[in-house]
Amino acid sequence: MWIFTTKGFVSIAQHKRLPEHFQVKARVSSPLQELWPDNEIEVIDWADYRFRITIEKEEVFPVMMQLLESLDYSNFKHECHEMKEYQSALIGVWTEMHAYQTRMETD
Repeated sequence: MWIFTTKGFVSIAQHKRLPEHFQVKARVSSPLQELWPDNEIEVIDWADYRFRITIEKEEVFPVMMQLLESLDYSNFKHECHEMKEYQSALIGVWTEMHAYQTRMETD
């Protein structure tokens, strides 16, 4: 699952060998540091998602709920304006998904 937050982008997937754990991955370390500061970040130089944490599922759910409960903005991309590179990437995702919507409407 891809999750875009005001802290950054993470990908959450079931851990391959630990059924009670997720592997939370990121392109940069800052969202992992901010969202789960007590977890050690593994750095894998050859991986597409270089930064990862292995974390019990029960530790992920409250963080995600807190993000939802604290949501108070009406424009996500604008809310991320202080992180210029991240906001630029978000605009790229928005643009691509808008193009997808347009293609799907014409099919």
